[in-house]
Amino acid sequence: MRYPTRFEYHPELDVLRFVAFLGVFMHHALPRDAGLYIRNGLSPAATQWLLTAKEAGAFGLDLFFALSAYLITELLLREHANRGTFSVSAFYIRRALRIWPLYFTFIAFTILIVPTIFPKENFGLIYIVSFLLFAGNWACAANGIPFSVAGPLWSISVEEQFYIGWPLLLRFFGVNRIKQLAVTLLLVALLTRIVLAAYEIKHPAVWCNTLARLDPIALGALLAFTLHGRAPKIHNILRVVLGAVALASWWLIARYLGQDGRSSVATYAISGLASVVLLVAVIKSEVPLLRVPPFSWLVYLGRISYGLYVFHLFALAMMMNVLFVPLLGIPLSFPLRVLSSFLLTVGLAATSYSWLEQPFLKLKERFSPDQKSSPILSRSSTSSTSSYKTLWGS
Repeated sequence: MRYPTRFEYHPELDVLRFVAFLGVFMHHALPRDAGLYIRNGLSPAATQWLLTAKEAGAFGLDLFFALSAYLITELLLREHANRGTFSVSAFYIRRALRIWPLYFTFIAFTILIVPTIFPKENFGLIYIVSFLLFAGNWACAANGIPFSVAGPLWSISVEEQFYIGWPLLLRFFGVNRIKQLAVTLLLVALLTRIVLAAYEIKHPAVWCNTLARLDPIALGALLAFTLHGRAPKIHNILRVVLGAVALASWWLIARYLGQDGRSSVATYAISGLASVVLLVAVIKSEVPLLRVPPFSWLVYLGRISYGLYVFHLFALAMMMNVLFVPLLGIPLSFPLRVLSSFLLTVGLAATSYSWLEQPFLKLKERFSPDQKSSPILSRSSTSSTSSYKTLWGS
């Protein structure tokens, strides 16, 4: 089966990115204290449901991992199908131009500016060095996630390790061995969690361990290989059912399983599978509804989701300390502070996307895969490259 000759933009994947971010945002925004909700009129049953949903939001990370694996594998497979090979060096340059500008800017901001705003900020030398080397997840696994606005960026290290290793594996073993490679990654993840559980390794040593979190990456890559550049042709009712099953799976594992210990052996496998099921549920050939407001706003929020993820904990830290409306002295309720944090996150991410990230995204076009022969494109890109930019620019 040949790949489609035209690059297709899937705005629904941008929406899915935003959904993944929103889960992580609510996980960090909502307090864990059940008494706080009960004292404000929520029933114990509703409180339990809400706190479980909060914990389930953390698995938005697995959705991010699955999305990255699916899109990156799709990109490499398409380039290989059109050119007979793919350029590892051009791929690395594209990823660096997408990830590094905002990432290193925010790390510098965390080191130089944030301590003057939040005296309790604790982003020590071991974290600075490891995060700069994209080994932040291993520092967090060994020492705990730092009390820092940059804490969530440990997951960028996992992404970067995947970006470095995956094209090399495909180049060495061949793109036709993706099924075998994916199964191997799943076995590595399973055995890693079994060993960690046997030695009673505690959170976040499992949560931040790349080898233990390979399930959504392997399954996302496998999905790209299976779909072969096409959207699954399934009925909309089945899509709704699959989406509901995926969301329910996250809620159930958050309620009944753990992020470490024996149950974690199943936790990440189920979460990874739920992520890919949700991908299957949303990928379509055409979604006209996403072209018009307010649905098109969700597409934009997904497009800037990298910035949303980078800035959200800083925005939460800023707004949670604002108890009154400036100048007016009107008390700000907790829900309004959460909403303000979200709006500040969007503002920071939108500014970053326009002024910091976009120039590098334009430069990134020079290294886009060509359907014809050249491994590196010049500024005079073709119409297919324009579609590529829209699909892979995030």
